[in-house]
Amino acid sequence: LTNKGEKVRSKSEKILADLFSSKGILYKYEAPLQINNFTIYPDFTFISPYNMEEIYWEHFGMIANENYAASMIKKLSLYEKNGIKLGDNLIISMESANSGLDLEWIESNIDFYLFKK
Repeated sequence: LTNKGEKVRSKSEKILADLFSSKGILYKYEAPLQINNFTIYPDFTFISPYNMEEIYWEHFGMIANENYAASMIKKLSLYEKNGIKLGDNLIISMESANSGLDLEWIESNIDFYLFKK
């Protein structure tokens, strides 16, 4: 559970949600997104302070798992083919058992994408 009492799927998603909340950033967790005939559930959805459009944040926490990585690639491809571009309106974070969550990198991306300059 997050500090706001939301149920999330992983410890890392809790860390992210609590970090967003502590910075006063409003988000939706796993809000449905319709792309063509598919419904996907981005981990976090925000409204951009720059253009008032949606920004999606996906956290991939098991990238060393071959099946998980294949699913991740398909999801990223679906985003890209439908105008949701990495570094534009899509942010991703990743980790594996051997490489944990990089909070310094996370915070720099929060500052860059989710706060007005």
